[in-house]
Amino acid sequence: MASWVWYILVALLVAGLAWSLRPVRTAGPATPSQAWIAAERHARRVSAAAWAALVPLPVLLAAALTGSLSGPSRGAVVAALPAVAGIAFVAVHAAGELTWPRPAGAVRRAALARRRIRDVTPHTLAWLTAAWFAALGVLLTVCALAAGTGGRSLSYAHADQLVSTASPFPGAYYGRTIVPATVLLGLGCVGVLLLVARRAAVSDTSPTDDVALRRTSAARILAGVQLVAACTLAGCLFFAANAVAAVQPRWADAFGRGSSEVVGTVGRLTALVIVIVSVVVAVRASRARPSAPASQRAEPYTQPAQVAA
Repeated sequence: MASWVWYILVALLVAGLAWSLRPVRTAGPATPSQAWIAAERHARRVSAAAWAALVPLPVLLAAALTGSLSGPSRGAVVAALPAVAGIAFVAVHAAGELTWPRPAGAVRRAALARRRIRDVTPHTLAWLTAAWFAALGVLLTVCALAAGTGGRSLSYAHADQLVSTASPFPGAYYGRTIVPATVLLGLGCVGVLLLVARRAAVSDTSPTDDVALRRTSAARILAGVQLVAACTLAGCLFFAANAVAAVQPRWADAFGRGSSEVVGTVGRLTALVIVIVSVVVAVRASRARPSAPASQRAEPYTQPAQVAA
């Protein structure tokens, strides 16, 4: 790959991270209650713990498996490690939702509303996450159909009887570990978002401020999940592009011998761009803070006083 391409990719990564780290200007409640402050602090602690589980876990697991596995089997397990770490990320958030601060005191006020996942989820971030999962599913399906015997390599017999084979290739051999872990990650993400939508409302807080807290939690969850899905997609795409460039399959004969190298280069660049985009989105979304413009705030619905037993 040309050196100038690397300079462009590094510049894009630096520019993206600089944009994602710019100050987040938001506004919280004009007069936050103790319940709102406790809930916001709890959400920040849960997010920090989830990232502490996500980032080092793939490296630690890969190091632990180095001595016990070797060859293609190790590659198949390592390919699923990002999704396994993502499951741990989601599990921490689930624990945080299950331990969400409950209303306390002799008199409590809270808004009564039944919410769905789409009511508390940032739509753009949700669609991006779904797009990573869908693209990964399509890529693994295509690679499983194209892979040779064993499902871990790509082969093609040329007209001169020469057989070209390239490995690793994300066929069924690698898909059998990636797919189950990815499906569990997706189901876990939906389950935690459901907990966010149905958790207890923060007492003494307006409905708008309560929804802002929920949307912040949803954004932080999707930040890590989309990063895991995108990195898994990028890794599979990178190795698939390498294999295509090396094998030069039938369509390469039709369009010219250099066409497979072009496809391989485009695939590798696309994989790197996916990683850059997902990292920038993850940093930006994980730094989300509850926001509720004063002009949109409504007075909370007051329940009848409840006297603690």
